[in-house]
Amino acid sequence: MTDEPGRAATLKEMTMSATEVTHVLEQWAQRLRDLGARGVGQLRAGLSSDQIDALSAQYDLTLPEDARAIWAWHDGEDTGAQSLAPYREFPPLRDALEYARTCAQNAIDWGAADDEELAAIIYRREFVPFLGYQHPLVFDCRTPAPTTTMWTPDGGLEETISMTTVERVRWWHWALDHGAWSITADGTWAVDFSRYPGAKGDLSVRDVLS
Repeated sequence: MTDEPGRAATLKEMTMSATEVTHVLEQWAQRLRDLGARGVGQLRAGLSSDQIDALSAQYDLTLPEDARAIWAWHDGEDTGAQSLAPYREFPPLRDALEYARTCAQNAIDWGAADDEELAAIIYRREFVPFLGYQHPLVFDCRTPAPTTTMWTPDGGLEETISMTTVERVRWWHWALDHGAWSITADGTWAVDFSRYPGAKGDLSVRDVLS
């Protein structure tokens, strides 16, 4: 029998990561429920591992472990719920994969995919959005790194901060603790950009609430 301690350790770390992601997301969702947030009630049921495998295979992608844990926790939200963060929509996995493929195909159709000067900023099918908006937070499935990064049309993935899901959720708690985000009496998001980290000029923390 072949001893594979490295592989066993890696599998253990991946399992721990998935468990931690689920834990911090559920803690966040419970905090929002306690504050009366309406959107969190529109989270969809999570996907099974087999369902995630089938969808990933259909789009010929391998999702990082953080991404698998997220969509196993909840398969996105009902349209426009903004359940997890202001101005951000959490798509079902199929929608996220389809969005990535469509944006990548658009780049090909426009001739941008063959332009060497645009190589660093074009949208690729491996950029699967966890939270969507004009500039989505994406998992880059070209690498196994369990981090999300904001994609922008002028900077690609290079100009923004990459964070794990756990790190990002910690900043979300910071936003509520410091008044950058709040939940109104009618259960919707309110935002105070003057309280954002970096609002007073410290660019070392820019984009952490993106």
